[in-house]
Amino acid sequence: MRRSDKLLPGPLSRLRVRLMLLMLLALLPILGLVVYTAAEQRASAMEEARASALRMVRLAATGQKQHIEAARQLLITLAQLSEVRQTNVAACHALFNNLLTLHRVYANIGIIGNDGHVIASGIPLRRAYLGDRGYFLRVKETMRFAVGDYEIGRASAKPTVNLAYPIREQNGALTGVIFAALDLNWLNQLVARADLPDRSTLTAIDRAGTVVLRYPDPDGRWSGQSVRNRPGIRKLLSSNKEGTDNSFRLDDTRRIYAYTPLNRSEGIADSWVLVGIPEEAALAPAYRTLAANLIYLSIVMALAVGAAWFGGDIFILRKVRALVAATRRVAAGDLHARTETAYDHGELGQLAHAFDEMAESLEQRVAEREQAEAQLKALNEDLEQRVAKRTNELKRSNEDLEQFAYVASHDLQEPLRMVTSYMQLLRQRYQGQLGKDAEEFIGFALDGAERMQRLIVDLLTYSRVGTKAKPLAPTDMNEVLGRALRNLTVAIEESGAKINYPHLPVLAGDGTQLTQLFQNLIGNAIKFRAERPLEIQIATQQERGGWHFSVSDNGIGIPKKDFERIFIIFQRLHTREKYPGTGIGLSICKKIVERHGGRIWVESQEGKGTTFHFILSGQPDTEIG
Repeated sequence: MRRSDKLLPGPLSRLRVRLMLLMLLALLPILGLVVYTAAEQRASAMEEARASALRMVRLAATGQKQHIEAARQLLITLAQLSEVRQTNVAACHALFNNLLTLHRVYANIGIIGNDGHVIASGIPLRRAYLGDRGYFLRVKETMRFAVGDYEIGRASAKPTVNLAYPIREQNGALTGVIFAALDLNWLNQLVARADLPDRSTLTAIDRAGTVVLRYPDPDGRWSGQSVRNRPGIRKLLSSNKEGTDNSFRLDDTRRIYAYTPLNRSEGIADSWVLVGIPEEAALAPAYRTLAANLIYLSIVMALAVGAAWFGGDIFILRKVRALVAATRRVAAGDLHARTETAYDHGELGQLAHAFDEMAESLEQRVAEREQAEAQLKALNEDLEQRVAKRTNELKRSNEDLEQFAYVASHDLQEPLRMVTSYMQLLRQRYQGQLGKDAEEFIGFALDGAERMQRLIVDLLTYSRVGTKAKPLAPTDMNEVLGRALRNLTVAIEESGAKINYPHLPVLAGDGTQLTQLFQNLIGNAIKFRAERPLEIQIATQQERGGWHFSVSDNGIGIPKKDFERIFIIFQRLHTREKYPGTGIGLSICKKIVERHGGRIWVESQEGKGTTFHFILSGQPDTEIG
């Protein structure tokens, strides 16, 4: 992918879009406040609806108590009248009819004889039998004022509660029961006059869960209907307290209900009155406020977005576009490009000024750099010529030096062998004749000649690593190690060394030189062993740069200060009398490893042992090969 493709702007990378987003983000707290206010208003409206419904049911309960008390006083007064006590039917009928006209709250007033039949009534009952009514039976039993059940009147077909009081003779004997049917429709008038939301309802139910009164009920379908199994009603009937609830479902409308007992007999509720306010109507003001606030906020947002869109272009984007255009021209190589905008005191003006200064400085530096590059190019060309000449001279010198080392070491061996041969012949012929000092001197000469011969052989080997080596080819390192161990068989047996090694890999190398590498390292471990049993561990693992080999022993160790020195040719750490050798073995190892494109190093602790590490990449070092 080209760099320019990565810089193509997406919708959110545009500055104008980001400005609008910032404006919208700035308005988010206002939106949150609107939502929070709406939630608070909704909660307040719900609480106000509960309070209104609760006030209404309490007012209904209070009014009912007042009506019952008024009816009790009326019945006590009527029971004392002579017309009533003497059961003057015509007079009682006229009296009761007049009372019903004056007091619309009563559906009927009448007298029931001891046999349960109606003797006199404000409305015609045609010798009706009411002896099975609870209020009649309670009056006969207690001889006191009694409140009946809430029900639909048989004759009046109205929702009523019957109230009764005993009629007694002078001697206290019961002669009859006077009753008054309290018309519950006064509750409808109470709700109608109340300031409740539209479609609010009032429902009166008896202790069995039957609807006695419902307002509004234009078609009369609620009268006598059982709602006991409706949600929440069964729980209501088992309680004896007032309260509010949203779980009641008397119809399909969600309402906030308040409820309270209308009357209690012996501490048990005889009936309940429920006032339900529709949630929709209760929350309508809150929803209207929320809608108005959202409309206002939408207008503010639209104005803010418009201001960000057009104002951003006028005050910001024009200067930004000039900066972008100038930047692209500079990136394309036009160092003469400038923003050409006014340098005001704002951040964009300061940025444009800084950019123009930068472009001017860059133009100057590029010119200076081109001049310097021209000078450097001329110097590089001269240097390359010198380096090439020096390299050729060094190559010839190295070739001459290697050839000299080879010839010198080869030619020196012949006279050295002659000296050695004659000194050995001299020892054989004149042994015991020249004296003790002469024999000692001959021994010194032979020892020096032998050491010189070993030194020449090692020097010849060192020179051949780079000149007489074989090409690198796939080599089985197991066979290489095997040859090295066979060459060291005598030394291994004499030292009793225990050598452990894994299966080794196949890699590109010179088998002869690699054999010499292992032979030198293992031979050093045998030579510089301690008094404890010698153990040599060979390990290998593949790494990113090639194969990593290690040869570890538990010998005498090497001081840390000599880690680098031991790889220098002819460097020795011990005397020849204690440890024989020329001091060239590790130098040969280093040259072999470097010829194979690797490196060698040592880790050691005095008295604990030594580990030689080397990495073979299989790729020859061009400086050595």
